[in-house]
Amino acid sequence: MSRFGEPLTLSLPSEPGELEKELINVIFLNTGQLHKLYNWFVMITGLKRKYRNPPMNRYFNGIADYTNIISELDKCVDQNGEVRDNASVELARIRTRKRKLKNNIHQKLLKLLSERSNIFSDATIVERNNRYVLPLKRNFKKDFNGIVHAYSNSGETVFVEPVEITDDAALLVELEEQETQEIERILKQLTALIRTQINDIESDIETVVGLDLRFAKVKFANELNATRPVFGDGLTIIDGYHPILKRISQNVVPLNLKLVPEKTVLLISGPNAGGKTVVLKTIGLLVQMAKCGFFITAGEGSIMPFFEEVYADIGDEQSIEFDLSTFAGHLKWIKESLNANRNSLILLDELMSQTSAEEGSALASALLEEFVRKGGTVIATTHNETLKIFASQHRNMINGGMEYADRPTYRLMLGVPQSSNAIKLARTLGINGPIIDSAIKHLSSDKLSVNTLLEDLSRERTAAEKERKELDLMIKEYKIKLDELNTRRKKEVDDLRLKYKQEMVSAKRSVERLIKDLRSKKADGEIVKKAREFFDQALPPEEKNKPYYPRIGELVHINGISKPGLVMEEHDGKYKISLENIFYWVEPESLIQLRKEK
Repeated sequence: MSRFGEPLTLSLPSEPGELEKELINVIFLNTGQLHKLYNWFVMITGLKRKYRNPPMNRYFNGIADYTNIISELDKCVDQNGEVRDNASVELARIRTRKRKLKNNIHQKLLKLLSERSNIFSDATIVERNNRYVLPLKRNFKKDFNGIVHAYSNSGETVFVEPVEITDDAALLVELEEQETQEIERILKQLTALIRTQINDIESDIETVVGLDLRFAKVKFANELNATRPVFGDGLTIIDGYHPILKRISQNVVPLNLKLVPEKTVLLISGPNAGGKTVVLKTIGLLVQMAKCGFFITAGEGSIMPFFEEVYADIGDEQSIEFDLSTFAGHLKWIKESLNANRNSLILLDELMSQTSAEEGSALASALLEEFVRKGGTVIATTHNETLKIFASQHRNMINGGMEYADRPTYRLMLGVPQSSNAIKLARTLGINGPIIDSAIKHLSSDKLSVNTLLEDLSRERTAAEKERKELDLMIKEYKIKLDELNTRRKKEVDDLRLKYKQEMVSAKRSVERLIKDLRSKKADGEIVKKAREFFDQALPPEEKNKPYYPRIGELVHINGISKPGLVMEEHDGKYKISLENIFYWVEPESLIQLRKEK
């Protein structure tokens, strides 16, 4: 938004396509509709004029010319949405006559009020049923010549049109009818003018809708520091977060997730209130945002597969009206998701947890296998231990868990399932000690062992993750040192080469002077020639580092390091070299072929 200046205010005269339908169904547009259209024509014309230069002109170059319509509407309809007196000569004539006639009527009524004030309940001219009347006291009704139009609520006041203004009142009604007819004629004329450009108007409304959406997306991206998504295989989310959570609190734990293409099922476990459902919703929202052309609330480098369909079973689908239990409600949505294919994302919360553990895990395993067969990407949450084991043994599935370190950390850890920690959570929430102790006794020894194992694995995973980050930091530091070493070595070589060159140039000049002296003394020409050739060869051309492109698995030298390293892989023109258990990413220009001993 800041790139283009202040935000645009893009109001619409109607929804796309609605104006065209309206013009089919009505004879003419009313003044309110015309006034709204006028404001829109002025706005869109002003924007076209304002943004006539790049980069914004590409959005407005196609806007139609509404100069004639603006002029006619401005001439006929004022800012209050009323037809102006000078909209036509006939309308001006009618309204002038009306004003004079109303003035005459008022003068006559005021005269009656003044001359016979005792018979009126109030000295005020009143309007009833679009007629001018006087408030006559009921007991004077027979003594006053006029037409009764209404009575007061109490019945004590009679609203009478005096006979003195009857003819003028009738003429006023006639003039008002003429005015109405003339206004309708003007509105029909203006509506006909609108109809001549209806295709342009509808097209430009669509343009403005598109612009409004673009600017809304830009505003959204700026407010939430969103980034451009990259579409590709394998779902990768770097520091992702749900935008609503970010509005509630700035201390949101980011979601980091990387699913390689062959792992099509991610099974997330962990404690209640640990963030499993939030992970599902965040993934689904980010995928849909990217699909709809929004920047996503995630870090640079996030990769979104382009899923054609997203199936989500999140929450309770219990329905009394349709006689559905919670379990039946979930089955209904899961049946729908079986239409998925390799371009589908399926999000399943608490998979098959609403029925018996044994049958639920059997059904869930079969469903996950079917989704793998169809090729869809599945992210599901569970507390089922059997399902966790099943996922760990399937080559297309991977376990993940919400980390729990005495309390939920809301971090998703891939590769290791997590315990539900129901008893720990109950203790944290204040369930009294004896109940907790009794619950622990009811747990089987196998269950306790599994929970302990999962906790140990989680701690080991956390420690390994910390160690990996420290190693990454060390690698970066070593790379910086290597770059500094290469730079320093290159400078030393360049300095030596320059010094050598300068010395040789100086020596050559001395020899040239000697040759000149020899020539003057008629020295032997062959001797002179050989002397020059000798010194020409003594000044070698400047050397350049030639790039070396090794094979994977080959031993090579890194420029400036005596020990050889092993080529592990190549990526983006650089080679990963393993040297004494440290990895370096090196340019081909810094690699030297290992000389074979003869």
